[in-house]
Amino acid sequence: MKFDIENALSRPEALEAIISRWTPQRETETVPIERSLGRVLAQDCHAQHSLPVHRTSAVDGIAVRSSDFEEGAPNTALWKRGEDFAQADTGDDFPDEFDSVIAIENVTLNESGGLTLPAAYEFKKESGIKRAGSFMQEGELLSRAGDTLTPKLMAILAAGGWSSVPVICKPKIAYIPTGNELVSVGTAPSRGQNIQTNSVMLRACFEQLGAEMIEFGIVPDVREQLGAAIDEALSKADIVIVNGGSSRGSEDYNSELLKERATYFSHGIKAVPGRPIGLAIVNGKPAINVPGPMIAAALAQDWLISGLIRAFYGQTAAPRVKRPAVLDAPLGGRPSFEHLARLVAREIDGVLHAAPAPNGCTLAQNIREVNAFAAVPAGVKLEAGQTVEIELLDTVDWA
Repeated sequence: MKFDIENALSRPEALEAIISRWTPQRETETVPIERSLGRVLAQDCHAQHSLPVHRTSAVDGIAVRSSDFEEGAPNTALWKRGEDFAQADTGDDFPDEFDSVIAIENVTLNESGGLTLPAAYEFKKESGIKRAGSFMQEGELLSRAGDTLTPKLMAILAAGGWSSVPVICKPKIAYIPTGNELVSVGTAPSRGQNIQTNSVMLRACFEQLGAEMIEFGIVPDVREQLGAAIDEALSKADIVIVNGGSSRGSEDYNSELLKERATYFSHGIKAVPGRPIGLAIVNGKPAINVPGPMIAAALAQDWLISGLIRAFYGQTAAPRVKRPAVLDAPLGGRPSFEHLARLVAREIDGVLHAAPAPNGCTLAQNIREVNAFAAVPAGVKLEAGQTVEIELLDTVDWA
């Protein structure tokens, strides 16, 4: 499909165009808490009880009565365990007649059964204890609807009485690889062939974001077969991704096929790499035609498909860690296109430097070495030696 710069969208416009026209059909399920890692809560979860239920010891020590210290330090040499004090290790309950705990490092237990406290020891009433509900209060909010469950949240929910949790069912994303030149992973390619590996990359990306892939077999560039695959995918998935056939090749049918079925359609993004992206709403679902090359597909996943998955869950993206870096080579794009720059960042003498992957490097080198990203606005040229803010890939800024 011909690229129309006048009607092409920016990245934010493209994402908004789809999300604003899409009402995700969410379902919920209940899963055991120990199998909930990475799942998204379907409702707020509150503590079903207080913890600790009753006050406990905050330290390893001995439990005592504060009344015994009202007139100063008592003679503890003749104290008896169980009458004048009790053992109280961290987290332990102890008899109600005692209301304070002295840390064991301040206690010397005598052979006669009594104990000795340091001469300079200052007793404080109700010291060394955790009050009832100091860990959590009954009814306290533990985690909100839309939270992605982490190991720590899982533990807090379990402590709060949740042996199983209600979660949003994972969105299903149909992935259709297309192209006469493609062969499956594990096949030794011959002349004119290329291995279909985007499914490996995208499946892993989807799983990291909490989505499931429905993978179709490779579909050749035959219009009728492509259309049938798209229709089948729409019947099975919440989001449809058609990979390849998005540009102006003689057999690039996919964006046209989406347009024929769509209630909304747009073609072209004002960003490179990856400008020939087709955006559609078909049967109320997002259907996206992303370019076939791995880097272009990866970038589309990074800003577009991931944005749709988060929109399905009602989430926003956590920002990446950003740092200033000195450019070792100029960056810039065409006047009308944002440049999505994949960078190699490294520290030299304590200063962060960044540059594009070298010209002539293989795709494997590019994938292996690139560890940073910068989006250079259309018409902007950044010079070597200039300090710019870059995003570090595979990082999240929780601040």
